[in-house]
Amino acid sequence: MKNFLIAVMLLVSVSAHAEWKLIDFNDEAAFYLEDFFETGGRPLIWQLVDYKNPNKFGNLSAKILWEMDCANRVLRRIMFSSHPHRMGIGEPTVIDKEAGEWEKPAVDSPQEAIFILACRIDPSLGPKI
Repeated sequence: MKNFLIAVMLLVSVSAHAEWKLIDFNDEAAFYLEDFFETGGRPLIWQLVDYKNPNKFGNLSAKILWEMDCANRVLRRIMFSSHPHRMGIGEPTVIDKEAGEWEKPAVDSPQEAIFILACRIDPSLGPKI
């Protein structure tokens, strides 16, 4: 039981220190990445979308877990949750754990920025993905 409590305290401590880093914004939302993620290969990375107006679920933010396939230059959504408050605060009102289809990130999109960061691809080295 003592080991379980220590593990829970460590998890709470780690998640309390994680920060969101702004990577993009547009007229509809601001896009953030969690500051701790591995790069290269097939990384998983959390994205936070902070909406200026409530989304189609009536919520002000969403969290998305992306999986990258750096070798094939594609990504897919692994999990989605929609939250009632900004910055992913509050119990999710919608959770979708069904993995999406592999797709190329759209040019100049937040997903392209995530892909470039996670896969360590220098965007100045040739054509867009």
